Amino acid sequence: MKFIKQALITAALCFSSVANASFVNFDDYTFSSWGNQTKTGTQIVSDNGSTVTISGNRWVDILHGVTLTSSSILKFTIEATGLNAELYGIGFETDDTYTYGSIDNFVFVGGTQIAKITRENPLTAFGSYASGDGAVDFTIDVGSYITGLFDRMVFVLDNDKNQSGSFVSFSNVQVCDNALVCQTLDFGSTPVSEPTHLGLLAMALMVIYSSRRKKMI
Repeated sequence: MKFIKQALITAALCFSSVANASFVNFDDYTFSSWGNQTKTGTQIVSDNGSTVTISGNRWVDILHGVTLTSSSILKFTIEATGLNAELYGIGFETDDTYTYGSIDNFVFVGGTQIAKITRENPLTAFGSYASGDGAVDFTIDVGSYITGLFDRMVFVLDNDKNQSGSFVSFSNVQVCDNALVCQTLDFGSTPVSEPTHLGLLAMALMVIYSSRRKKMI
């Protein structure tokens, strides 16, 4: 009876959590200008959907649903060329409305105005990346300050002063439930399967059963 009770508790724990980690395949989405912030430029998807390259002065979004919890991780690679833009970043939103100063759901990693962001919205500043720094990988504990349900991701190349001549690529973008489940494979590789709920339950039952047998011997 005690064994059955342990099994039921373990099953409840297994079915109460879901672990997700996935790359954003840009080929699966249509891009839209976000928040009236797009003034010039274009976006081009390449590398079988793993990369989007934005030019000009452009904030664009895709309807990619995300649930961020306190343990969520955001991973991506950024590479900027041409004129150093004012801001490079990624945001999580639920609408198409931009209000000046309301950038609490954004992650900014560089640009000429990153010092201003650091002063006014310190929780949204995560680096000092500048054009010409090459391809740089970022792993950000985004859940430490952004949580909730979001229906879109926003990609930012902000350069109001020079509205042409700036370029940025976002590649291998991932949102993971926690650091343990973040994929380490290259985009397009066969993903490593996470244990299913039934798999987790089976493993837990095996551990409990093994423990019982040791006590009985």
